[in-house]
Amino acid sequence: MNTTRHPKSIRSILLAAFLMLSAAIVAIITIMFSMIQYQSGKDEATRDMHLGCNAIANNLNQIISEMDTVLLYSIASPELKAEFSRYLSAETAFEKNSARNDLAGTMISLKGFNFSIRQMNLYDMENGGYGAGDYNGELGFNVSELPWYENTKELAGKRYINAPEKDPMLSAYAGLDEDTLYFGLNRQFYDEHHHPVGFIEAKEYYQEVFENALLPVKGVNCDIAVYDNAGRQLYPAEEAFPYNNFIGRTEIVNSWKGNTQVLVMAEDEKDGLVVIMAMDNSEFMAPVYQAVAATLFVSIMVFLVIILVAVALAKRISDPIQTIYSFLSGPRTEFERLEMPDTGILEVDKLRDSLNETIQTQERATSSMMVMKDQEMQAQTLALQSQMNPFFLYSSLATMSEMLDQGKTDQVSAMCRDVMSILHYINSNDEERSSIRDEIAQVKRFYSCLKRHHGKNLSIECNVEPLILECRVPKLCVQFLVENAVQSVLKVDPPWKILVKGERQDNNWVITVYDNGPGFDSEAAKEMQRDMAGILTTGILPSLQTGDIGILNIFIRLYLLDGVPFIFEFGNREEGGAFVKAGGVIKNDK
Repeated sequence: MNTTRHPKSIRSILLAAFLMLSAAIVAIITIMFSMIQYQSGKDEATRDMHLGCNAIANNLNQIISEMDTVLLYSIASPELKAEFSRYLSAETAFEKNSARNDLAGTMISLKGFNFSIRQMNLYDMENGGYGAGDYNGELGFNVSELPWYENTKELAGKRYINAPEKDPMLSAYAGLDEDTLYFGLNRQFYDEHHHPVGFIEAKEYYQEVFENALLPVKGVNCDIAVYDNAGRQLYPAEEAFPYNNFIGRTEIVNSWKGNTQVLVMAEDEKDGLVVIMAMDNSEFMAPVYQAVAATLFVSIMVFLVIILVAVALAKRISDPIQTIYSFLSGPRTEFERLEMPDTGILEVDKLRDSLNETIQTQERATSSMMVMKDQEMQAQTLALQSQMNPFFLYSSLATMSEMLDQGKTDQVSAMCRDVMSILHYINSNDEERSSIRDEIAQVKRFYSCLKRHHGKNLSIECNVEPLILECRVPKLCVQFLVENAVQSVLKVDPPWKILVKGERQDNNWVITVYDNGPGFDSEAAKEMQRDMAGILTTGILPSLQTGDIGILNIFIRLYLLDGVPFIFEFGNREEGGAFVKAGGVIKNDK
């Protein structure tokens, strides 16, 4: 089982620890406060519903009381009773008309400008009566046939609420639709001997009564129902869900709507009216959820602030350590000091000072070794640079001897100058680098010498991009690559073709030499690859081969002068022959 743990940065560790602790604290506080908000919001919503329901009950009671006050004043009026008695007992038309006028005047004066009553009617115990208000005139029908008659008679003088009902005759006189509903209040009244005389009725527009009663919950999305003590539905006028069957419950499932509703009720003890308010649970809980959502929002904002603070604190502590880590793991010049201001953190500042002291001590300890190393590297470089292909010298001297025998003194003189120039270039120790332009010029001189000996059998073509001609490369790098190719092609039958191609790849100069020789032996190639890998791994150079210009020597020269990384590849071509590629970072400095 692999239990390896991936290392983490100190900032991520500090930040994670601080955030986990903060998240736990914020979560606990948020949950506790949300529960408190939830319960208090629910209690407040219930209290608001009770207040609204009680306000409706109080308003309805006040409206009924105002209507009833007019009835009580009228019942208590001796004039009204006397004129109503005279109106009922009148025998002649003149007496009836006179009594009716007096009765109408008294009823209108008692009703006055009280617009809580639109119509007031007086009835005798059996026959019709007289009305004043929207309709002024006789009521020619049997009172015992009216729907409120029996209930009002049983109450023996107490008020009876009769609602809702239609009164087409009254609506017609008032210019209203015949379906207009009226809210009625009825009482039986008596003479001074407490003998029943008749009935008195007050009527108001049903819509106005309940619009005024429901003003406290105007704009609230809820269902309102009003019932009397007998369970009769007074509001709404149309058929509605039977809320009175659930009195005493605080939550029900409304089968009509198919959802859950919260119930509150208020009762008028005087008339036994019950007002029920029902609100869908989603509406009821909306302010509760809003309060909880506000709490969550505040918690999120607080946690975001905590995150910012945590990031700042973690950055404050970890940045100096990150700077030290980047300094140690990132690219830097040798013996470069750590430039970091005082952080105010004792341990970090001490670590910085100790690191710089260690670097300084290391620099002093290795300075003398570097001098010796430079001397050794210079000796190795000069040894490589001074190597010359003996075959080239032998071939050149043999060619010049033949040309002298043929009397070609001018050509021998030119070839001597080329050979001298090549030897001077090879053995010049002034600089370790030269331009690609100079390298190509030496290759052309080298080719000029070889061509005099091999003639048309040997061709060397140089195809170098102008962009890299001034690039500074290790001296004799191209020369050695070409010499190595010449050595290779001479092992096979002519013609011998060599191509020198130079190009820029990204920010590197690249020289590739192609030949049509026999290619690399696989075993020799593998051995050279191992030697090259050993040099890159250990930095230890193998014994120098002074007898020839080998591929390995060219690799060592690039390694000594350019250092890692550099470009070096070799291999065989599919069409036959071999290639060797060398390159490095472009350096135009003189």
